[in-house]
Amino acid sequence: MFKKIIKLNLLLATSFFLMTSLIYANSTLDSLNRSDNLKAFDWEVISGVEKLVPNKDMSKNSIKKLEEANLLYSKGVELMRSKNYSGAIEQFMLARKSYKRAKITPNDYNYININQALCYANSGKEKDFAVASRYLSLVTNKIEKEKEWLYNLSIAYNLIGDHTSATSNLSKAIRLDINYFQAYITLEAIYRNTNNKNNADKVRDRMETAEAKLIKKEQKNSKKEPNSKKTKDVFTIEGVQPDVTILKIVKNDDNLQFNKVSQIKERSMTLVQEGIGSYNNGVKELSNGNYERAIEELKIAEKKLKRGKIKNHGLNFSRAQLTIAYLCTEEKNKLGQVKRNLRNISNKLYETRDWTYNMAVANYTYGVRTVRGDKSTDKWKSKAKQSSFIKDAIKLFKLTIKHDKLYLNPYQNLVYLYQELGDINKAEKYQKLYNKRRDELIRSFDREEQIKMGVANEYVFRVNLGTYGEYEAPADMFDEEYLITVPINERMSAYLAGMYYSLDDAIAYQKEMIKKGYTEAFIVAYKDGDKIDF
Repeated sequence: MFKKIIKLNLLLATSFFLMTSLIYANSTLDSLNRSDNLKAFDWEVISGVEKLVPNKDMSKNSIKKLEEANLLYSKGVELMRSKNYSGAIEQFMLARKSYKRAKITPNDYNYININQALCYANSGKEKDFAVASRYLSLVTNKIEKEKEWLYNLSIAYNLIGDHTSATSNLSKAIRLDINYFQAYITLEAIYRNTNNKNNADKVRDRMETAEAKLIKKEQKNSKKEPNSKKTKDVFTIEGVQPDVTILKIVKNDDNLQFNKVSQIKERSMTLVQEGIGSYNNGVKELSNGNYERAIEELKIAEKKLKRGKIKNHGLNFSRAQLTIAYLCTEEKNKLGQVKRNLRNISNKLYETRDWTYNMAVANYTYGVRTVRGDKSTDKWKSKAKQSSFIKDAIKLFKLTIKHDKLYLNPYQNLVYLYQELGDINKAEKYQKLYNKRRDELIRSFDREEQIKMGVANEYVFRVNLGTYGEYEAPADMFDEEYLITVPINERMSAYLAGMYYSLDDAIAYQKEMIKKGYTEAFIVAYKDGDKIDF
């Protein structure tokens, strides 16, 4: 009897422990549950205007109409966000007229069709539901690749009472992203509201399974060594804004290189020689920061060289220098001339690194100055992305890199530019490329070359030969050049030797010292007097 009582107590205790563990496990899972704070039918207004950009087949007039339409559409989206649906509809109708003239494709209309349908559906009026249904019928299959738009499309269908289309599109959104929990929550709610309990329960089971897998995956990842996470945390983006006023002005250009000198008439040659003289004077003044004087000389140069029958490729130089001078003055009334010059410059100018880079900066500067609005807003970023001059700047920065992969400036400028446009992934890409190229410079070049290639504070490498007691240090070590003694405590000191501006030289010295018996020798890197991770 006594043994039975003990067994019963053990069984009860075990059961209690298991129940407690199960409750704790469930509470832990619930605390991590992604759906806890989500509400069925919640939705956010999205724009899609950033995808409505000109294509290569568009005429200038079509591009202009597209830009007008995008502005009107963006105003409508903002009114939607403030729940002013009638005001949004007015803006959308105006945008449609311009989109029609811009001749955009049916796929491009998807965003405005869905948003306009949502506006009508949110009025709650039966007559507006029919209008919403018409706009929804115009949405093309291309939208099935974009889960957020599928979700909003489902919201619109549900508002007008088309539950079949709503559930179908929510299921498609979940297939695109198995962890799209907002879609699960709304899909389940629609099924329950339409008394379809079986499907509602299936959706709930699928969601809980997906959540459990995601939690398990994140818990597994959190157990990994923190080194990789730490590396990600310390990764910083350090872009540099392109500055037209600090460009290295290209000199000694040959304005005649695209002409056959023997075919230039004597009278024309006089004009050409005068033009070249004015060009050289203008370049000199530009280099010295005398922008107004440079403009005077370069305008004369362009005029005389043109009259002297110099080919357009040869006129590139005076037009490009003139563009830089105009931009350096920061006067708005000169932007018209800048645009004319940038449009007239031919691709022959981009055959060298420095001219390509200078024109990248010029295009960027003009582009940013002519895009109106607050830079911090999505509206400004959207317009800036559509600027042909900012697009040309990006192309030319990339072409500069092709000319010289170890030229650091364009990497830094692209990092800044992409940050400015809100493209953080691309900014990070060029930051990583910059870091890689900078490290190649450090490894490959000596001090003078580091400075020449744009490394702000040159790197110095020393070799740590080891730590020794007062009477343990090898005597021959004190013959090494640039020896530094670093007291560690009363008994021990560390010894560093050598001073190199090239990592390759430091590695060679390290190998030499290892052969001499300093088997634990390692390299230490310094920048501007401070030790850096190496």
